[in-house]
Amino acid sequence: MKSQSLRLGDKRKPSKFERQLSIAFIVVIVVLAMLVPLFSTQSGESLLQSRGRMYQVGELAEDDVYASKNFNYVDEKRTKALMEEKQKSVPPLFSFSLKATMLSSQRVDSFIALASNPQNGTDDALQLIDTGNVINRVRSMSEEDRSFFLQALEETTEMILKQGLFAAADVAALKEQGFDSYVLQNTVSMQKAAQLESKPLATVLTKETLQTNLTTWLDGYRKVYPMFQPYLLVDALTWLLEENVVYEEIQTLTERQKAADSVQSIEVMVERGEKIITKDTVITEQQLALLKAMGNEAFQYTVLELIGRAVFILLSTSVSVYVFIQFLYAEKRLYLYLNLMLASVAFSLLAMYAVSRLLQTQSILFLDSFLPTLFAPMFTAHITSKKRLGLVAAFLLSCYASLMPQASAMTFFFSLTAGGICLYFFRYTFKRLEDLFNWFYASVICSFAALALNLLVGLPLQSVLPLIGGMILNITISLVMVEALVPLCERIFNIPTTYRLSELAFSDSPVLDRLGAVAQGTYNHSRYVSELAYQAAKAIGANAMLARVGGMYHDIGKSDHPEYFIENQGTENKHDDIKPSLSAAIIKSHVKLGLEKGREAGLPQEVLDIIAQHHGNDVIQFFYKEAKEQAQLAQIEVNEDDYSYTGSPPTFPESAIVMLADCVEAASRTIKKPNHSKYQKLVHAIIMGKFERDQLKDSQLSLTDLDHIEDAFVQTLIGRDHHRIEYPEEQDQKSRGE
Repeated sequence: MKSQSLRLGDKRKPSKFERQLSIAFIVVIVVLAMLVPLFSTQSGESLLQSRGRMYQVGELAEDDVYASKNFNYVDEKRTKALMEEKQKSVPPLFSFSLKATMLSSQRVDSFIALASNPQNGTDDALQLIDTGNVINRVRSMSEEDRSFFLQALEETTEMILKQGLFAAADVAALKEQGFDSYVLQNTVSMQKAAQLESKPLATVLTKETLQTNLTTWLDGYRKVYPMFQPYLLVDALTWLLEENVVYEEIQTLTERQKAADSVQSIEVMVERGEKIITKDTVITEQQLALLKAMGNEAFQYTVLELIGRAVFILLSTSVSVYVFIQFLYAEKRLYLYLNLMLASVAFSLLAMYAVSRLLQTQSILFLDSFLPTLFAPMFTAHITSKKRLGLVAAFLLSCYASLMPQASAMTFFFSLTAGGICLYFFRYTFKRLEDLFNWFYASVICSFAALALNLLVGLPLQSVLPLIGGMILNITISLVMVEALVPLCERIFNIPTTYRLSELAFSDSPVLDRLGAVAQGTYNHSRYVSELAYQAAKAIGANAMLARVGGMYHDIGKSDHPEYFIENQGTENKHDDIKPSLSAAIIKSHVKLGLEKGREAGLPQEVLDIIAQHHGNDVIQFFYKEAKEQAQLAQIEVNEDDYSYTGSPPTFPESAIVMLADCVEAASRTIKKPNHSKYQKLVHAIIMGKFERDQLKDSQLSLTDLDHIEDAFVQTLIGRDHHRIEYPEEQDQKSRGE
């Protein structure tokens, strides 16, 4: 059984605490994503209500007030005016009264009978008080005059009753209300009118207007019979006739209410960013109504909408976490990276609330460029050294940002676009000073993107400068926070970020300095392995800086006994004087010693894993073969485990690449007159040998990856061993034997 003491490459199971912490973070984020938009809404509502109480019509505004979101409000004033207009468009409805018509006809008939023959009855038969002495005045006429008068009375009565006699009080009241027309719904015979046409109210007949409105009619009688008395006829009509047209007030009011109810409320769309109140201007009633409407719109979520938001938050969170875990499924720091990402997202949600409240308090238009959605993606990408995980954080925050009350239709796309742009410019950063240049490029491109996307939703031109300023400020603050927190997390959790790996690869290291001092051959070998591993990792998209650092430190254990390793030996070989078993033990010990020195130097766990796994559990073929030859002579058996490394095969791509680079670099030194064909055969044989001995089974490398690695190794070796042109001086020296 092989020893398991150095199998640090095995996938470490996450602790119960790490899982519980991840679950706690997810719960906190879901709650924050649900509550932050709601509390942002409430803060805005209280602010607007306080402003509504502070301002009064006619006062000067103390500051500018912008619409913090798109909202609709009902213009009650215009709606009321339209309803009144609709009501006035319904004319007063009148109808004939059959009872009044018949009564008037009977009175006129009785009057004619009395006037024609006084013996037919008494004056009391009319049951009317003759205040105008009409009967006696008619009786005093000559027979011929009376006959013409009574005929005119009968004709005029018929005409008036057909046209309709209105009550003067109803007509006066309607005129005061502003109506100038009316509609008669039926005829004098009580049949429904063929067409309901509006007629001028000024032409209606009332007892008070008979004299005026019948002038033309009466003049016709006077022309035919000069002795005709029109005033007497008017007095008779006024005395005898009853108003036979009734104002249907209840029906009219009902029809007017129907017309008013048919009016749709006039909704006004206020665009986000539209200025509601301008500083140092007089406050109007409409502006106060807008403030009130915006405050009322601040919280307008139904139960179904709240359920929908909760489902959306749960769905987006679960999908993002699942994708994040899938990307880092074989990563030892999976839950550490997940917890750091979730913590940065939670912090960003709290920052959203703070920014929303701050901008509302300062009367600044809340633009998408102010949304703090850039820190978490940049922080996640820097910590994990994987841009795709930064995009996961950007997607999650963009989903949450789209739920903010101030969000527009472009908020999600803008947040995701800005996050992607920043991740693109900051992905190749190896030195922190390079971030200054990347900050400039990201600010320019993000500003253009913000301008383009927000103009699509109708952003007013006066908001362009705040939009760009908010974008630059957002990127600056996010970058400053990343620069401050990433080094802190590097030290606390010993994370191999790009910055940390760059420092290990290019800065002075006591471990490497000692290796270079006592084992120059091993040091040079490590440098070449580092370059081979770096180029191969780049070729397959792995973490090239991790491979480079792993190559630099993989043999630091040889600094204790450098003379036992071939690259540090001269003509004398220490292994000639000792047994193969002891030689194998010394060779194997450099892995354990390397781990100890790596821990003392504070190397990240990933680099320690490369040190532990760079020989896997492969057999030390040279000493194993020698031991077998000696055992055959002594007729004893040799245990293969005694001549095998005690580590585990590589469990991640960078570790496997260093293993292959180590073997390729060492073997390439044995080739005489190297060329492309010889290197290709050598590299292919080494890779296939490791593959056949199951050293790459857990490395997560595909056959395609191995092909790319092989090509990268060959090209790097050719570049290392290229021939240069011999100058004349060198040729002369060679000819002289110098």
